[in-house]
Amino acid sequence: MDYFKDKVALISGASRGVGFATAKQLLQAGAKVVISARGEQRLLKSRDELAALGPVAAVTGDVSQVQDCQAMVAAAVENFGGLDILVNNAGVSMRGRFRDLSFEVLKSVTSVNLLGSMYLTKAAIEPLIERRGHLVFISSIAGLFGVPVATAYCASKGALSGLAESLRLELHDLGVHVGVVYLGFTEHDPEKRILAADGSLVKPDRPAHHTQAQAAELIVKMLRKRKRRLIMTPAGSAGNLLHRISPRLLEEAILTAQRNEWKVYKRFS
Repeated sequence: MDYFKDKVALISGASRGVGFATAKQLLQAGAKVVISARGEQRLLKSRDELAALGPVAAVTGDVSQVQDCQAMVAAAVENFGGLDILVNNAGVSMRGRFRDLSFEVLKSVTSVNLLGSMYLTKAAIEPLIERRGHLVFISSIAGLFGVPVATAYCASKGALSGLAESLRLELHDLGVHVGVVYLGFTEHDPEKRILAADGSLVKPDRPAHHTQAQAAELIVKMLRKRKRRLIMTPAGSAGNLLHRISPRLLEEAILTAQRNEWKVYKRFS
C-alpha cells in the first residue's frame, strides 16, 4: 500500500461511519488525512483516536456552506501542503413518502447530499488538478434506481452519477480520477439518526449489508486502482442490471415485494 504514502486525503462526514473507517485505513496505508463533520465534539474525539495512526487534522463544518468547504480544503493545503484525494462522504438519510415530506426535509437532504458534494468539489478542484488526484463521491444503491419512501435521498444520490460523469469528461485530460461508490445499508453507530418525513430524527431500521470496515477497504482499493464505479453489494449489482435491461420489470418486482411485505423488500427498501 505504498501508493498512499504521504498522499493527502480530505474526507467529509468522517467523524463516524464509513468516513471514519476510510480515514483509518488511509492513515494505516501512510496517508495524511483531514476529516470534517458538523458536530465538533464527536469530530475532535475521532481526530484524537485517529492521531495514533498518523498525521490527521480536523475541521468542523457543514458542506452545504461554501465558506466551510473552503476552510476544509485550506486545512489540507496549510497542514499538509496540498490535496491528493477528496472523498465526498457527508450525507443525510431520510425515510417517508413524498406526500408527507416537509419542505425542510427536502432542502436538508439535497443541500448536503448534492450541493454539499458540488461545493466541496468546487473548492478542491484546483489542488486536485495540480496533483492529478482522486475525486470520489459516496452514493448509494438508492442512487442506481428509485425505491419507495426515499424519494429525496434517491434523487440526491442519483444526481451524483451525472455529476461524476460530467466531471470525468472535463478532468480526463488533466489526470484526475473520478469515481462513484454505491453503498448498501452499512453497519451504523448506535447514535446514528435519519430524518423522518416531518424532520424529526429517528433510528435507522434496516439491517446492514456490510460493515464500515468492509466498505472502507473496498473504497481504498477503488482509489488505488482508480476505478470509475463501485457497486458495493450483490443485490445492488443485480438491481442495477435488471434496471438497465428493463426498468419496468424492476418496478414490478419492487411493487410485488412491497404489496406482499416480502422480507427482501423490508431489507432493501
